Amino acid sequence: MNRLINALGFQVGWWACVASVGLGLEIPALLFCTALVCAHLTLSDKRTTEIRLVAIVWLLGVVMDSLLQYFSVIHFYGWAFGPLSPFWLWMLWVLFGMTLNTSLDFLQHKSLALAAVAGLILGPLTYLAGAKLGAAAFDGTLTHTTMLALSWLLVMPATVYLAKLISNRPQGLP
Repeated sequence: MNRLINALGFQVGWWACVASVGLGLEIPALLFCTALVCAHLTLSDKRTTEIRLVAIVWLLGVVMDSLLQYFSVIHFYGWAFGPLSPFWLWMLWVLFGMTLNTSLDFLQHKSLALAAVAGLILGPLTYLAGAKLGAAAFDGTLTHTTMLALSWLLVMPATVYLAKLISNRPQGLP
């Protein structure tokens, strides 16, 4: 898949999911993003690798966001199962996972410190943007911003490492 198309697909999916929360359009946004996922998988020459990576990234993301919400760092709006993060956020983790071997694959060839710095800076900014657009409540205190930054400082290099590990594994191994 083309890197630019992958990056644009992620951005369009991000906007669709985040904007859908305040407009009551979560289901159409999720269906739209499902179409993006299907298109990505259709164009991928390594579907099994992508599915395996996305499943792990999705699980990691759901756990992280649910914990952030549980500890009142941020409160996400939208449809969810009990205390778990909402479904639209689950979809963002799926879309994010699909960038790791395409538009963000350059990070696999750099020091993990670069991924950590990117996560440290960009992670909290995306959550702040989502809150400003009405998809979450975030008070922006130094403590809560630091918690988001530290979460992404760990998650971003972890997902890049997983992508590299899973993508470079010989086919046929479990």
